[in-house]
Order: sequence, then C-alpha cells, then structure tokens
Amino acid sequence: MANTMFGSKIANPYSEALLQLGLNLYLKEENADTQVFFQIIFDMENLLTILKLTPVLEKYLANPLILDKDKKNVLEKCLSKKTSSTTKNFLMLLVDKKRIGFLQIITQTFLNKAYDFVCLKFVEVYSASTLSKEQKTQLIEKLKILLGPEFTTSKVYYSKINVTFRVDKEILGGFIIKVDSKIIDLSLRGELESLAKQMEVNLLN
Repeated sequence: MANTMFGSKIANPYSEALLQLGLNLYLKEENADTQVFFQIIFDMENLLTILKLTPVLEKYLANPLILDKDKKNVLEKCLSKKTSSTTKNFLMLLVDKKRIGFLQIITQTFLNKAYDFVCLKFVEVYSASTLSKEQKTQLIEKLKILLGPEFTTSKVYYSKINVTFRVDKEILGGFIIKVDSKIIDLSLRGELESLAKQMEVNLLN
C-alpha cells in the first residue's frame, strides 16, 4: 500500500505535466497540433499494453545499475514509428529524472486524466448474434447521439466512444448496452423478465 501511495505521489505531477502539454497543443487553432494530443494518448495506450505484457521491462527500467543511455535505447525500440516527439521527449525526461521505474503508474494516471478530458466512453454491446458492419455503424451513430456533447471549451467537443461488440446467446434478441457502470437493457430477455415481474406484482395484489 505504501509503495502504491508513493508511486501515485510521483505519478500525479508527471502525468499532469504531460496532460497540460497535450492540452496546450489541443487548444491551439492549428489542426496538426490537435492531432498531436490524440497521438500522445495513442502512444501511452500502446506503451501501457507493452508494460502489461512484459512486466520485466519496468523492472529493467527501474534498475539503478543500468545506464540511462541503455534504458533510452530500450525505450526507443518499444516505440512505433508514429510515436510523437512529445511522447519520446517525455520518456527521456523520466529517465533523466530517475522516475522511469514508475512508468506504468505514470502512464495509467495520464490516461485516466486524458480520458476524463476527452470524455471517452467505453461501451460494450451484447447481442444474440454477430452484427453486420452496417448494423454496427448505425448503432455507434445512435450511441453518439445518445451520449451527446460532454465537454465544452472554446470548441464544442462530443463524446468519443470505444465500442466493443460481444455475442451473448442468452439474451434471445435485441441488445444489452453497458456504458461505464450503467446498463441499458434493450434485450428480449430483459423485456420478458420485466413482464414476468409485472405479472407477479399483479398476482400478489
């Protein structure tokens, strides 16, 4: 617990600094700079995936006996060609400041802050059978309308949604939609269960 709290104290200022840098780029008028902010988010998502798949990487980066230049070389190999220079410079700064050993918690903290800013919603859609590409597209558009605008600055920003489609044969028909902790039950099974409850209430009365 103590290590987690210590890691959080270190992660907050560094993740906040990267977020503020990204926001400064986002709030500029130039479209290219706006794209940099989202590229930073993509970079950190990719990095977090790598860290979770290879736990030994963070142990290597945290090892004080390994030279900073070697750590930087390893980080360079982990980054894709599309990685923004802003992200690269940030990671090299973490090495110089001897904070690269906290990379995973810094990355996760940054992403949590960034998702709050862009109002990214993680949506799971459960259906009785696999949906066609056209059905998925139509449903995503309806979900965007349903979720509506979530953030307004000098620009109107609409929620971005990350939709995962899953098949659940038990729901019979229709959909079950999960948005964060909320559940929207549009399934035939849900309707039948609701109808059954209403019948029970009527019988008891």
